[in-house]
Amino acid sequence: MTAATAPRTASAFEIKTPMLAYLQGLHQRWLQEVRWMVDPARRGDAGVWMRWRAIQYLATSFTRRFERERRAVISLHDHLTGAQAGHLWVAGELITQLVDRLESLVGMCHRAEEFSAVTLKVLTALEYWCQQVEDALGPVRWGEVSPESRHLFEVIPEDYLVEGC
Repeated sequence: MTAATAPRTASAFEIKTPMLAYLQGLHQRWLQEVRWMVDPARRGDAGVWMRWRAIQYLATSFTRRFERERRAVISLHDHLTGAQAGHLWVAGELITQLVDRLESLVGMCHRAEEFSAVTLKVLTALEYWCQQVEDALGPVRWGEVSPESRHLFEVIPEDYLVEGC
C-alpha cells in the first residue's frame, strides 16, 4: 500500500519525489471511505435511516474534505495547464452540484432508486476528480511545492481541523 504522508524533511531524494504516490494513497483511502459509507445505503434492502446517514456524511465530512483538497489543488495552480485547470474546475463543480442536489431534494432518503442514481454519480465524479488531480499534479515534485501548499495537502484527510487551517 502506498504511504499517504507527504515527506516532511528536505532531503535531496524527497525534494525530487513526485507527488503521485502520495495522491494515489490519499485518493485510494478516500474512495474506500466513501464507498464504505454510501454503498450499503445504495442496496435495495437499505432503510431510510441508512440512506439519511449517507446523505449526512456526504453533506458534512465528505464536503469538508473535498473543499480542503480543492483548496490544496488550487494552491498549485501555477503547475496546471489551462486544460488541466478547466477539467479540475468542472469536476469540482460537478461534485459540489451533486452533493447539493442530495441535500436539496426533500425526502431523498425515502426514494431509494433516485438516491442510488445520484450517489452513483457522486462516486463517479469523485473518481474522475481523483484521476484528474493525479494526472495534473502527480508529476510535480515535492521540492517545487511551497510550505503553505504542502501543509494544505498534509491536512486534507484531517476532518477534526478547524475550517480555517
